[in-house]
This record gives sequence, structure tokens and C-alpha cells, in this order.
Amino acid sequence: MIKKLKSNWLTIALTLVVLISFILSGIIWTNPFQYERPHRENSTSSSQQFTTQSMGDVYLPTTIVRTGKDGQQNLLYSQRANLINDVQRNLCDWKLGRTSEVKTNNSDVYLSYLRNRHSLMLSYPDNVTGEVFNETFDQSIDTNRVKGINHIVIPLNGTHEIYLLRDYHYEVYRVRVNKGDFAKLPKIGRHVRPIPVDHKIIKGNAMMVYPHGFTLPKLAYQVSDQRINNLSTNLLSTNRHTSVTSHEDSDKTVYTDGTNRHLIYDHTNGTVDYENDIGNSNVVATGQLYAHFYNILVKTGMPLDNIRFDQAKDHNRTFIYRTYVEGFPIINTDGYGGAKLQASQSGVERYWMSLYTVQVPLPLSGDQDVKLPSTTSVLNELHASNQFKDITDLRVGYLWKGNSQDSKVVKLVPTYFVKYHHRWVDYTELLK
Repeated sequence: MIKKLKSNWLTIALTLVVLISFILSGIIWTNPFQYERPHRENSTSSSQQFTTQSMGDVYLPTTIVRTGKDGQQNLLYSQRANLINDVQRNLCDWKLGRTSEVKTNNSDVYLSYLRNRHSLMLSYPDNVTGEVFNETFDQSIDTNRVKGINHIVIPLNGTHEIYLLRDYHYEVYRVRVNKGDFAKLPKIGRHVRPIPVDHKIIKGNAMMVYPHGFTLPKLAYQVSDQRINNLSTNLLSTNRHTSVTSHEDSDKTVYTDGTNRHLIYDHTNGTVDYENDIGNSNVVATGQLYAHFYNILVKTGMPLDNIRFDQAKDHNRTFIYRTYVEGFPIINTDGYGGAKLQASQSGVERYWMSLYTVQVPLPLSGDQDVKLPSTTSVLNELHASNQFKDITDLRVGYLWKGNSQDSKVVKLVPTYFVKYHHRWVDYTELLK
């Protein structure tokens, strides 16, 4: 027997190799996903981006507030759970019915709905259309009636209805819930930290304010930079036989396709300014810009995992998108981590965007919590500095601070931002 094994060892070994190969092939065919690399890993090195972020994901609400039976409001904050996505998945299974108008042009009534007892409220950073709501939550509400939405109020008292609120003219709409599981909505649980908040109308604007001082952590992220060659190719390439040329102009590179489009890349701060004259006949209707600009973001190849719609201005013809971390926007004067897209009525489209985005969170050593004052304290300081008259809005977000020792790492510091002369600035800058 031993002699036979020795004389046929090569045949036996080959047979075992073949059998093992068949077994491994069978495993791969029956469960191939374990052996595939995630598609997202190649998002910044390829000229075409694979994104799992749908249009509804980019236009998600960004804050979630739970109001108790006693009227106490708490911002639901979590570093471990994505509460907004949990609500989105739940609402996508609901069936919403008839929509009716409740009240308009009454700030007192509007404020009472913002403070609706025993409810959950999701808020957008700026107005979105009814079409965007339908896309995000897989619904079909009457968009002829509901022109815009800033807040979604979900009562938890068994009334089987929700309210859609629009800050403009203090509009309140009631939507019947024909089917919906309220029990699955987020609660203040193990991984959720409540931060006391309140809602007020200041200078005619509905604002979420913080009645007490509170803490938020400093954060650190690894910075990802998109390749300019990929971005320029994505924006300038067409089916037409045009060649893209480039030339250096001081600290900028100018790309053009020889027709009506050009792109300027600023080497100093890693920003891109793109312009395309599409002509008067191709102007996109204002109501269609939400979808149009989403498609542009996908085309650029920008990683969209943390990108959210943040603001519309210039009669809703200019949209600003920012990176959000843990429910708060990243704001900085250089536009890092964001994009601004504009489509004029004359047929010229311009896009400003940054090549830098935050991707991978990094640990920070020691106690990194920052104590932020109450909103009243901030407003009092601004009053004392005589800057309050030029302020139209206020919010909490993260300030992008570069790390001088490592350009690939950014520190994010929580602070109050105020809208000062139509732009968001760190409130401490106005106190200097």
C-alpha cells in the first residue's frame, strides 16, 4: 500500500488540488459577495464614480428632535446610530394619503406646531419641494398643494397623521397616514444623547435654539482629495469630438474643451470653478434643479456619502451642498468638503467645488469635548458687539481646521455659526 502511494503521489496530489479548486469555486459562485471589494473604495481614483447615495439620500433632513408630553424638546444626537436613516427606512414603508391645509400666515400657530407635544420632528437645513419629499420617502403627496417643506412633524399620540411645515408664510399641512408603524421610530435610547433645544421665531425666521450650555466632541478625519484630472474629464467630456486643452496661469490651471466650457483649478486651496454656457433653450426649470444638480454631483465623481443639501438662494437657482458629520454641517471659508452649483436663467451654469472631503474618522486622545454656551448667551454677546442687526440666522456646526503637521488630517471643532451678510461665519469672528 505504501509503495503504491509513493509511486502515485503525483496523481493523488493533482486530484486533491482539483477537488479543492472545485470546492472553492462552488463557495464563490454561491456567495460571491464575500470575495468582492467594496465599490466605494475606488471612488476618488476612477474617472467614473459608483455611488450608493440616491437623490433622496443627498436631500435627507439633517436634524431630528423629539418633543415629550411635557413639551420638553431634545435634539437626538448619536455618534453610533444614524437616526435620520432609520426614520427614512421606516417612512418608506408607510402609505400617506390625503393632504389638506391647516393654517398659513400665523406665526403663533406655526410655532405651536414646531413645538408639537409628544412628537418627532425632522428638519431640513433649507426648504425642499414636495417632489423631493416624495423621492426621499417613496411617497406621492399632492405636490400641487405642498410647494415646499422645512419640517416633518410626526405626532406619537396615535392620531395617524403627520404635518408638513414650510417656514415661508408659516404654512402648515396635514397628511393622513393610511398605513404606518409608529413603534419603529427612534427613541432616546442607549446610543442616543438628548440635547435640550427649543424653537423660536427670531426676526421672522424659525430657528432651533439651545436654552442651556452643552457639549459636543472635537472630531478628526482623514482628508481625501479627488484627482483634478478625473474631475476635469468628468465635467468636460462629451460625445462630441472635442479635445480638452490646458494651460498654466500663475497658481491656476485652466482647462477648456474649445466650445463653451472651461474649468479653472486653483492649486493653492484645491478648489474648482467650472462654467458651461448651455444656451437659453436648455435652461433647467427651477423645480427640476434638485434632480439636475444631484446628477451633476454624481457626474463629478465627488464622494457623496456625507454630502447633504444645505441651502438654496438666488431665487432657488443656486444650491449649496455641505459635508455633514453626526448631524452637523462642516463650514469653512474655503468651501472644503462642499459644492455650490448655479444655473442662471440666461443659460450659464457654474459649479464651485472643493477637491477635499473628509472620509475616515480618526481617534483623538484625551478629553476632546467642547462646551458651547446657550444660544441666549451667544446672542447677548453679539448684541454687545453691535453686530446683531446684520445677523439673519444662527446654527451649530463644525469648523474645519487644518492640521499643520499633517495635511491629510483635519480637526473639526464645534461652534456656533451666524449668517452675516448672507454668509455663514464663526460667531467668535464677529466678537474680535
